[in-house]
Amino acid sequence: MKKARGVNAAIGQRIRVLRKQMLLTQEELAERAEMSHQYLAQVERGQRNASVASIQQIAAALGVSLEDIFRFPHNRPLAEIDEQLVSSLTLLLAKASPRSKKLALAILREIVASK
Repeated sequence: MKKARGVNAAIGQRIRVLRKQMLLTQEELAERAEMSHQYLAQVERGQRNASVASIQQIAAALGVSLEDIFRFPHNRPLAEIDEQLVSSLTLLLAKASPRSKKLALAILREIVASK
């Protein structure tokens, strides 16, 4: 039973990270996933053993695959952390307007140039 709690906690933590990367509240994600925000909160805290169907609903609401939900960055080699960063930026920029994307690119170029 202890192992199941660890898995539930890891999945919940991953969902929370992805939700925050998308700048969504629990309420917003729950609405998109068509579930109560109380249930989503329990999943994020690892207190619920979410079904694959529920996790799929959450993944769809986040605009990610099931594989992304089960990809735990803390278990990945350091060399892959850049890949996670790029993925996070891509998720954020996907929601941005073309003007915001250009602004983000200009800011990143300025940051890199100031090294």
